Amino acid sequence: MITNGSGKRLVGDHGENFKEGDLVLLGGFLPHAWIPDDKYLLPNSIAYCESIYVQFKKDIFGSYFVDIPELKGVRKILLASERGLKITGKHKETIIQLLKEIPEHSPFDQLLKLLKILDLINLSGFQSLASEGYLKKSFFFKSNRILKVHEYIMENYQKEISVEVCSEMVNMTVSSFCRYFKKETGYTFTNYLNKVRIDFSKKLLANTDLPIKEIGFECGYNSVPYFNKQFKKIVHISPFTYRKSLNKNEQN
Repeated sequence: MITNGSGKRLVGDHGENFKEGDLVLLGGFLPHAWIPDDKYLLPNSIAYCESIYVQFKKDIFGSYFVDIPELKGVRKILLASERGLKITGKHKETIIQLLKEIPEHSPFDQLLKLLKILDLINLSGFQSLASEGYLKKSFFFKSNRILKVHEYIMENYQKEISVEVCSEMVNMTVSSFCRYFKKETGYTFTNYLNKVRIDFSKKLLANTDLPIKEIGFECGYNSVPYFNKQFKKIVHISPFTYRKSLNKNEQN
């Protein structure tokens, strides 16, 4: 929940403005970013962005708890959140109040309030953010091992990611993992990681005014020339040309 500030919100392939009172629920491993308006980034600016957020894993409810009939609404919301949800409707203010109260309570009561919030989201109304096509394209894998690595990449693509860590995660040697990854995805591990990062950089180029250098850093590249090289390799044009073509299309 945004308590102060404004800017652009990106969730998967969806982008729109956010402002105070903006309330969303995001499922796990869904790429997202909140980019503040320029006025918040000026030197010596006293303007600021602020939010309240709750992070949790689905398994905190246990394997069968959410399957009971009384939690049908919660189950529906957890499934729908895979595309990201913007919460609207008659219970929005009640949900906001519950969010504000969560830090004041014991862990047990926090869990109860979280369940109440999820149930109220279902009753209140919401709109999906990322498209259904984006979800299917991005999250379908036959191999649980590859899915586990993909989820790790989606959570950490802005940071340094090593093939050693990913291979250890699925109990494979680096060489075996690299062969297996290429067989299952059609990409080398490095190419796949670059694809994820460049896909998100395209969304930032299209939906924000961030300098290209900053976009590279936001997507996990410490070197601007390397970011430009990988972008051109995958998209076949430079980031500058890509953004320019988008602006030209909008004018037409």
